[in-house]
Amino acid sequence: MLRTTAVIALCLAALPAWAADFNLTYASPYTEAHPYGAADAEWIARIEEQSGGRVDITPYWGRTLITSREGVDELAAGVADIAYIAPIYARSGYDMNRLVPGMFYGYTDPKKVLDVYMDLVEQFPVFDEELDGVHVVGYNVGTPMHVLLRDKPVETLDDLQGLRIRSAVDFIGPLAAFGAEGVTMPMTETYPSLEKGVVDGVIAPYEALKSLSFAEVVGYYSELPHSRGAYPSRGVNGDVWSSLPEDIRRIFDDNTEWLSLRTLELAQEAEDAGRAYGEEQGVKFNAVAPEVVAEYSESFAPVIREVAEDLDAMGKPGTEVLDTIRAAHTQ
Repeated sequence: MLRTTAVIALCLAALPAWAADFNLTYASPYTEAHPYGAADAEWIARIEEQSGGRVDITPYWGRTLITSREGVDELAAGVADIAYIAPIYARSGYDMNRLVPGMFYGYTDPKKVLDVYMDLVEQFPVFDEELDGVHVVGYNVGTPMHVLLRDKPVETLDDLQGLRIRSAVDFIGPLAAFGAEGVTMPMTETYPSLEKGVVDGVIAPYEALKSLSFAEVVGYYSELPHSRGAYPSRGVNGDVWSSLPEDIRRIFDDNTEWLSLRTLELAQEAEDAGRAYGEEQGVKFNAVAPEVVAEYSESFAPVIREVAEDLDAMGKPGTEVLDTIRAAHTQ
């Protein structure tokens, strides 16, 4: 009897002081060292603390459970209880969530982009309706990207003439309008392409000067803004969400703005560190005149208007959302 009692006591001692009511998994394509992962780690601790220990979240970092391109589908299918999602990278579907970020061309303040976007989500239910099977608990906003160049800065739009620039697909048209060739290639191939002169430049944010070592192979950073918009970035599987009691769901919802803003804060810290590293490496930074920025931004308008009309044809409020975004830009 004494031996049995001792064994039970040892087993109890091995258990945690409390056992969570809800043991959840979190999956992210990013590492915990990445700004997005760092924000997630703080958020997980915050949710656990505010739930009084009733929620325990086990993270799986670095694509161990989920990818960035198919994150929404994978989360809805139940590969994790909570996950980082990025519908903007999906090949198709999620049309409003995927295409509306491009409507923020010309915006230079990511906080304003986030504010406008979250207002749109409140105003237009279609954003949530598209993400069937997922409840959104966080949003991302990209900091603006600019033009990094090997040999000379861009000060006027004529300076783009004849340049080959690694670019996202969305920026190829505006570059072409001013005589530059936009080249799509993986970011992992961009460093050697810059080093060898295969491309003259790349559209990237400040942080890439350090994180991708671009400061070693470019001489100039011209601040011609390319806005990246905002998008849903963290979600809870719909069945899991339905299984949680109202008070736990409220904790997640009450922290949606906190997670979104904290992600932006840490991303901005990475931007500041990237610029500082670029300065240390001798990269020359130049601001582009406001009238030049305005002219370049307007080159995005025709294609984006067509995108809005395509959304209208699907029965979605493309033009109404576009007009709301453009009106907010002038306020």
